[in-house]
Amino acid sequence: MKQCPDCAEMVLEAARKCRYCGYRFDRPEPKRPAREGLFAHLMRRSPPRLTMAETFAQLGVEPAPGEQPAGLWLGRVKGIDGYVALTDQRLCFVIGLRHQTATPTKPWQYRLDDLTSAQIVTVKRKPALELTWRDAPAMTIAGLAPPDLERLHAALLDRVPG
Repeated sequence: MKQCPDCAEMVLEAARKCRYCGYRFDRPEPKRPAREGLFAHLMRRSPPRLTMAETFAQLGVEPAPGEQPAGLWLGRVKGIDGYVALTDQRLCFVIGLRHQTATPTKPWQYRLDDLTSAQIVTVKRKPALELTWRDAPAMTIAGLAPPDLERLHAALLDRVPG
């Protein structure tokens, strides 16, 4: 006789199915995670962090030969949350997953050579970064933390023609 793991009734050793609850003995039991002690949990290592280049690749920002990543921030453009990716040649906005449609959209890309102005403005009583491009509509990046806003603004000011 053997005990059914579901209902604890005793059934014949050769039984493939429990006659009381219908449990199937021929199916493999699901593996349960091993219990780990307090120290094993504390000693577990987190997965390695991605480099900025690897993160850009996951977001779909393909660098041109020789192009270097310069920064990555969470922000909002036109009320859409996403990632602001800056390289030494381009500024890209990648729409966040919450706003993605069934077909993934390509990042919005702007060449830094086309940047005509970058200034901090107030939008709904919060600071935002307004960028003006030569052949594209103005872009306002909101939702950045103040230190991130300052860093992005400083990086872009170097590219604005004097």
